[in-house]
Amino acid sequence: MCIRDRYDMFAEYEMIAHLELLRSECKALNLQKCYTHICISLLRYTKVVRMDKAFLDAGLACKDMKLYNMAFIILNRYLDLAEAIENREDQEILAALSEDTSLKGTDIPTPFDAPLAEKNLLTEAKRNEIRDWVLQVSVQQKAEQKLGMRKCEECGSSVYEACLTCPNCKKMSEPCVASGYPLAKQGVVYCKGCQRGALKEYWTEYVKATQYCPWCKSVQSAF
Repeated sequence: MCIRDRYDMFAEYEMIAHLELLRSECKALNLQKCYTHICISLLRYTKVVRMDKAFLDAGLACKDMKLYNMAFIILNRYLDLAEAIENREDQEILAALSEDTSLKGTDIPTPFDAPLAEKNLLTEAKRNEIRDWVLQVSVQQKAEQKLGMRKCEECGSSVYEACLTCPNCKKMSEPCVASGYPLAKQGVVYCKGCQRGALKEYWTEYVKATQYCPWCKSVQSAF
């Protein structure tokens, strides 16, 4: 492994650790917007973090925020993963997972990029509650099978909103230190201490509650 690859790997693990700690803090402080988008951002790191838990946390957070399109897709993937964990020898279930294209074009790893967990997090009864909600949303047409999207600032193509790398032009964006979402050319705040960037809406929610930078913890002001 070359020095650059080692640096990239270290930076990725550093960001994962940061987002995991920040997620717990935002949940404790009831910072719903930051918490939800951190959960969504952690989906891109599911080669490292436990995949089914990441999808469960992100799906439930989106549901609570009434982001029903995202919740529908993410919880559907969670249920597929839970079923695969429960029936890991069933080739039909594994084949269905491989054919799911709902997250195609994102930087979220496929279910085959990481080993399945040994056992499920939730009981069958709790999983059925989630399944019932997904079915209800589908029947009542409250959600579309459609991810949140943004426009790539480099090539103008439509990109999954939390994707750090445009699948079309390969432009890479730095992650916001308050949400994990990609930084944009506008609406970005930089910490006066560490100079790390954050999207203004997440920075404001976090700093209003804590009075410090989410990355270096130096005293900061909201904008």
